[in-house]
Amino acid sequence: MAWKAGRESGFRTLFVGAFSLAIAFIIYSSLSGTSGTVQPQDLTGMAYATLAITAASMAAATYGAYRIFRAEQARLAGGSSLMSFVTGAFSDKRYWKMMAVSAIGYGIFFGFLSQILVLRPDVSFSEQGIAVPSAEMIPCCGAPGYMPMFTVYFTDHFLLLVIPVNVILAAVVSMMVGFNIALSAYAYRLRKTVQTNMSIVGGLGATTGLFVGCPTCAGSLLSAVLGFGVIGAGASASALAPFQTLFIAASLPALAVAPLLLARSIRSISRCSVK
Repeated sequence: MAWKAGRESGFRTLFVGAFSLAIAFIIYSSLSGTSGTVQPQDLTGMAYATLAITAASMAAATYGAYRIFRAEQARLAGGSSLMSFVTGAFSDKRYWKMMAVSAIGYGIFFGFLSQILVLRPDVSFSEQGIAVPSAEMIPCCGAPGYMPMFTVYFTDHFLLLVIPVNVILAAVVSMMVGFNIALSAYAYRLRKTVQTNMSIVGGLGATTGLFVGCPTCAGSLLSAVLGFGVIGAGASASALAPFQTLFIAASLPALAVAPLLLARSIRSISRCSVK
């Protein structure tokens, strides 16, 4: 069966991408750690290689997930299970496009809140002795996934900060949000409204997903909302730092459950339209 071969190929590609990513992080961390035998100045080439492997692994894992989804779409076509309604919604290419646009838009929004994209009108990088435009690699030292860090100074007030684990989480959360938005649009098109409970779950995932990348950003935003100012933001960031795992645990499951809830609505709408 074609769908079975596609699914197996997708799982292999997904596994290779995830496995190579984990191995790259572990090896780099062992070499760049305090007990490593390689000096920080000798890690630059390996740091660039690690970032390249990260990008390639993410692309492979994404393509693998796509192959699995399309295989399931072919296998479940015409079925009545919840997953068949999830996959069936993307038979129309417009929802793939909607997913891509939503994921990119949310990713940019996420990037600013998680400090992947940093805009500082109050700070002049050139006055601090930083050439603009320029790029800087920080090869050492940190936990697996947090090193190497790569900074690109685009303008005197705007920079890109690449921390591998933050970028990975931003990509995962953004794609899941885009998927939910496209599926919600499909359900809305069928009945012009979306169930309240689905909006709550999807909204919870999208909102907490903003803070997966770094709880410091959550602290900054909450402090701004509550009016604590700069000092309050730092205090809130310190208080929220231990809860990064909680933010991840709250966002990803919520985003994963939302499509199933939407599928229930789509199935009920479809059954009503048949009657």
